[in-house]
Amino acid sequence: MGTSNWQNLSYCVDLIRQVAPGRILDVGVGFGRWGMICREFLDVWQGRVFREQWTTTIEGIEVFERSIDVYHDCFYNHIYHGDAYELMVRQQNLMGYDLVILGDVLEHFTKQDAGELLKSCLEISRYVLLNIPIGDDWPQGSEYGNDYETHRSEWTEAEFDVYPIVAKQMFKDYIQRDFATLLLRGNE
Repeated sequence: MGTSNWQNLSYCVDLIRQVAPGRILDVGVGFGRWGMICREFLDVWQGRVFREQWTTTIEGIEVFERSIDVYHDCFYNHIYHGDAYELMVRQQNLMGYDLVILGDVLEHFTKQDAGELLKSCLEISRYVLLNIPIGDDWPQGSEYGNDYETHRSEWTEAEFDVYPIVAKQMFKDYIQRDFATLLLRGNE
């Protein structure tokens, strides 16, 4: 089941609270970290503790259906089962978000497909929160019986300078590999 580093979590929570999104799309749900975090810090921390009080809409996309479990229903309003590239770039049937979260997602696509996916995310949302490994020290193949976990592209920090960066921070994982968190401005 897809998961990510923890070293950037408080920074991401600060960015999410700053954006204060009402409608979120979590691309690559995996374990469900971003759904849980968004639900807690956008509804519960605002005093909307119980489900009937929640006002934030949190949707997700997950290609590997085995990753989705019953607890995801506690945090997500809806999870689309399918390939994010197919749903967002080819079909273009998802629109109107305040925040799209790409938490360790782009490296699972070829550079060309990842670029098109990021462009689509920027077009359908006010902001995109992007977490991505930086450099060539992140080889990964199929994990947990999930071929979609394979890393198909490598990224440099400078490659994101062409995007409308609102905030950017570099981090090191537990074995000192670089990864970046960026908040990008989309359509307003």
